[in-house]
Amino acid sequence: MRFNIGINTISKVLLIFVSGLFFSVPTLADINEIYHLSIGTNIERYNSQFSIDSNNQTTGAAVDFEDDLGYDSKISTLWISGWYRVGDLHRIRMTYTPLIRSARARSTKDITINNTIIKAGATFSADTKTDILDFSYIYSFHKSQQLEMGISAGIYWLSNNTRILAAGEIQSENEDQPSFKSDYFTEQKIQAPMPLIGASAVYQITDDWRANVALRYLSVQFNDIDGRIASAEFGTEYYFNENWGAGLSINYFDLDIKTIGLLSSATLGWSHNGLQVYATFKY
Repeated sequence: MRFNIGINTISKVLLIFVSGLFFSVPTLADINEIYHLSIGTNIERYNSQFSIDSNNQTTGAAVDFEDDLGYDSKISTLWISGWYRVGDLHRIRMTYTPLIRSARARSTKDITINNTIIKAGATFSADTKTDILDFSYIYSFHKSQQLEMGISAGIYWLSNNTRILAAGEIQSENEDQPSFKSDYFTEQKIQAPMPLIGASAVYQITDDWRANVALRYLSVQFNDIDGRIASAEFGTEYYFNENWGAGLSINYFDLDIKTIGLLSSATLGWSHNGLQVYATFKY
């Protein structure tokens, strides 16, 4: 199920979050670190699909990674994220997430990839490698001893490489009838750099506890890319001392994108939600 979110929704949720913080009892804690590094794992449920077609053909039915290729929808993966305060009100943040998925299955329905039909009953193996680089600049329009609020702009870059090896009845684009093939192979690559804007807030509840929220969204069409992206994250961090701590957050992410190349076009739907558990260091 797709989740639609807009700028108005982002503004309302952020306002509710920040308004609630002002009713908390103030403490003497201070948000003043220069470096902030987090390393953790995602425990999330994924829903992803893609289609790749020749530009002179209509777009075929999307291939669902979980339903059609047999990928597990529940995934745990490591990630690393950090930001650096280049000025009192200016921060640069970067997050890197690698993701490797694979499946071995027998198709239960016809699957079309790049105008080639893999008939139901074929056996196949699929491997997908995804690298996600999330870079953003954050400007803090409000910064006090306990509360920092900012707006952000950046690039979410998703690189996806899917390799499929199949054996069974397969009908190529120029064939009238399917024929048995034991070594059908296809490799599909999608590069999806998407600009992203948003808002965030960090609140120091006590000397040891923090709460944070980040909401981002953009729908854009430029050059050979047409897409929409939305994300939301709510979390808390507990610090054992001045520098070291642990965090827990819930997040939601949704992306729909179409890229057009010289010979083919590709669409990718990518959404996930779940928990993030991580260790954090600030200085």
